[in-house]
Amino acid sequence: MNPIQSNTKFTGNSPKKLFSCQLCGKLLCSKASLKRHIADKHAVRQEEYRCAICERVYCSRNSLMTHIYTYHKSRPGEMEMRDIKLLSQFNSSI
Repeated sequence: MNPIQSNTKFTGNSPKKLFSCQLCGKLLCSKASLKRHIADKHAVRQEEYRCAICERVYCSRNSLMTHIYTYHKSRPGEMEMRDIKLLSQFNSSI
């Protein structure tokens, strides 16, 4: 089953193309968003990503980045991208 399907939805006077997840029915505005959704919510987990600030664990890099931006953006010592990459490599070697 292909989990990616596009639909056209009318919002106001202009048609807007939406992409529907065939696994859960969620509608997303781009194919890239749908692919990220499928990877975050429906894919088999092979790696874990741990927040270096609060130790919370996520199944995808995107979920970890969203968490860091949302919950730790104004804290001192904000993590750099290279720190996250190194942390991911460390987590996958454990």
